[in-house]
Amino acid sequence: MGSGSLVALGVLVLCCSALFLIWRRRVLLRGQKELPCDQRAILNQQVTLVLDLLRKQAWTDALAVLNAALALAAHYDPLREAELYYYKGYILEQMKQFEQAVQAYSKCQLSEAGHAGRKHSLHAALRQGYLLTQLQRWDEAAGKLQQVIADVDAVSMPELHLYALRILVGIYQARGDYQRMLACAQEGLRLARNAKDEAMAALLLDLIGDAYLALGQSEEALHHYEQSLDLYRKLGYRNAALMVQQDIGRLYQACADWDNALTWLQTCLWAEERVQNQHGQAHFCYDIACLYISKGDLEKATEYLQRSMALFRQAQDKAGVDQVGRTFMGLSILMQRRATAGQLTFRDIERGLAKEKKEEGE
Repeated sequence: MGSGSLVALGVLVLCCSALFLIWRRRVLLRGQKELPCDQRAILNQQVTLVLDLLRKQAWTDALAVLNAALALAAHYDPLREAELYYYKGYILEQMKQFEQAVQAYSKCQLSEAGHAGRKHSLHAALRQGYLLTQLQRWDEAAGKLQQVIADVDAVSMPELHLYALRILVGIYQARGDYQRMLACAQEGLRLARNAKDEAMAALLLDLIGDAYLALGQSEEALHHYEQSLDLYRKLGYRNAALMVQQDIGRLYQACADWDNALTWLQTCLWAEERVQNQHGQAHFCYDIACLYISKGDLEKATEYLQRSMALFRQAQDKAGVDQVGRTFMGLSILMQRRATAGQLTFRDIERGLAKEKKEEGE
């Protein structure tokens, strides 16, 4: 083939490519009307104002402006419409209007240009999956998140893959499906390590420990808890480290290793005392009281329940006060039964009299 033919062929390929791009643009914008200059300026001003109100967390005002912008974009700019529906879902989510937020995120994905605005569509799907978990619509949430994972893999967005897996882990944990929880958490840990996201890796290590503990594999659980704790300490995440220490204490408690359990929970209590966190102290005093009840040391249990009650009252935590009060009632009954174990109760006397009358009647 001569050089002239090669040049002609190259020109033909370029022309075909240009025609394809023009055709693709027309398909995407089919039905889109030309936006007049004044209307375009108004729409841009509205979007700028929405973003400013979002930064100020003025949710109600932002929603009002956004609805006006959507009315304009729906007729003239479907690419902008998908973006605006994403913002609407986010605003409604912050306003705790989860059902309406789910609908807005769905419209973002289903809008005419939803697939062209891939970034907003995928993020909307992820947020929708998360909100479905808040509404306890587990099957819908799991299906949506699995679709997100398939879609983000096709466009190479590993960060969204990781967050989708994190939410799936929570779904399987809530449903008691610990094998799937473990598989998702392990895959998420691999992605977190590849991304050098140590905070997410620490969280997933803790969740893997939870899964192993639920599956009865306490040694594996402890191994992953310890790795999580090391990472959180390295990062300086005090509260997260405290959470893992509590998990380790509860692991030992589940294994009836009372001394180790007490050591870890006491360490947590001292950490909360150092920062004068009354609410945290109240919770750990309650946990230690429950541990002493399991050990059979009811006097120590009473001591820590009293401390817990006082701290919950100072923190004005009514739910905590009610919980300790119910435990006190149960503990009082237990102590009464233990104190009268070798004595006849009024009910025992009634049973004896009834038995004597029955024998006399025979």
